[in-house]
Amino acid sequence: MPAVSFQANEWLSIGAGLNAMYGYLDSEVAIRTGAPDDGQLKLKDEVWGFGANAGVLIMPREGTRFGVTYLSPVDLDFEDRPSFSNLGPLGGAIFANPPQLDLGLTVPQSVMLSGSHDLSPTWALLANVGWQNWSQFGKVDVGVDSATPSSLTKDLNYDDTWHGAIGAQFRASQRWLLSAGFAYDTSAVSDEDRTFSLPMGEAYRFGLGAQWQVSPAVSLGAAGEFMWAGDMPVTQESTYRGRVSGSFQDSWFSFFNLNLTWRF
Repeated sequence: MPAVSFQANEWLSIGAGLNAMYGYLDSEVAIRTGAPDDGQLKLKDEVWGFGANAGVLIMPREGTRFGVTYLSPVDLDFEDRPSFSNLGPLGGAIFANPPQLDLGLTVPQSVMLSGSHDLSPTWALLANVGWQNWSQFGKVDVGVDSATPSSLTKDLNYDDTWHGAIGAQFRASQRWLLSAGFAYDTSAVSDEDRTFSLPMGEAYRFGLGAQWQVSPAVSLGAAGEFMWAGDMPVTQESTYRGRVSGSFQDSWFSFFNLNLTWRF
C-alpha cells in the first residue's frame, strides 16, 4: 500500500495511496455421498484486486490533530472449474463435466476518525472510532458459466462493524517514540451465522509500538498486537455436507508490522 502526503498549509495535510491486494483461494469441502468416505470438492484460484485510500489531517492548534481516512472496497473475482473426487459411480457421472464457477468477494471499505492531543512535551493521548462495511463482504456473487449461464448473490448475513480505540504515546528521547493502546471491535457475524471457513467474533486488541527517528527525513517503526476473540461457537448444516458443530475455544491472534517513513 504505497502512499504519499502533502502539507497544504500550517493546519491542513492530505494524503492518498494505492491498495494492491493479492487474493488466494484454496477451498476443499467434504460432500456426503452415503459411502463410508466423504467425497471432495476443490476450488483454487489467485487474483489481484486494486483499491485506494485517502486521508485528511487537520491541526486546529499546536499539539492537537484530527484526521479522517477512507479505504475503498477491493473486488476479488475468483474463477475456477471445480474438481470432484471419491463420489462413487453415481456421483461421478453427475459431476463428470462441471461448469466453471465465478466467485466475487468484496473486501470491506472503511472509514476512520482519529484524534490526538499532546498532554505535555513527552506524553500524548490518542483515540479513534471507525466503521467497516462487512455486510457487503457477506454478499458473495456466484456465477455459473455453462450453456445456460446463471448467477446469484449468496447473503451470508454479515453485519457492519464498529471500532473504538484509545492509546498513549511517550517521547522517551528525541529519537524514540513509544506507543501503547487498547481497541474493541464488534462482531461481523452472529453465533448463528458463523462459519468454520471464516470464524469471526468480537475482538479485544492490545498493542505496543516503537518509532525510531533515524534522520530528519527517515524514521523506522515496529508494532505488535495481541487480539483476544474468546469462545466462538459454530453450527453449520447442509443437505450435501451434513451437520457439523463445535466451538473455537480461547481464540487469539497475533499481528506484527514494520513501517518506513521518508519525508521529502
